[in-house]
Amino acid sequence: MDIFVLLIILFIMIIGFLGTFLPIIPGIPIIFCAAAFYGWYEGFYNITWDYLTLLLVLTIISFILEHLTTLYGAKYFGSSKYGLLGAIIGAIIGIFILPPLGIFIGPFLGAFLGEFLYLNDINRALKSSIGALIGLFSGILIKIIIAVWMIISFVSRII
Repeated sequence: MDIFVLLIILFIMIIGFLGTFLPIIPGIPIIFCAAAFYGWYEGFYNITWDYLTLLLVLTIISFILEHLTTLYGAKYFGSSKYGLLGAIIGAIIGIFILPPLGIFIGPFLGAFLGEFLYLNDINRALKSSIGALIGLFSGILIKIIIAVWMIISFVSRII
């Protein structure tokens, strides 16, 4: 029974890891919840409250950094809130229309369209869409690093 539960938890954590790439799935919170459930399941013996507090802090940090990197990446390249909104909408639509390439194309086109419709300046729209894309991928990279650390640390505590 314990192995079966652990395999289910690891499967859920893998889904959480995939969520670091997909804007619709809250990847890091899923990994945290899976670890918390396993801690509860095993009586908080290996997965202690201190460890869960650390994972919660990392979950909050990943959420904050994800939004800040996209915001600052786009702002650094001169994007407005319309470019940012377009990048977010483009990422969500892109995932469904052109998986897996949609994660690259969607935010770029969304930021470009949002900025172009707002400013009617193709050069500035292109520049801000590149910034939004760089910021978005910086946030994804940070989430990947945090997710990998969370999963590896969880497995090392269980073994």
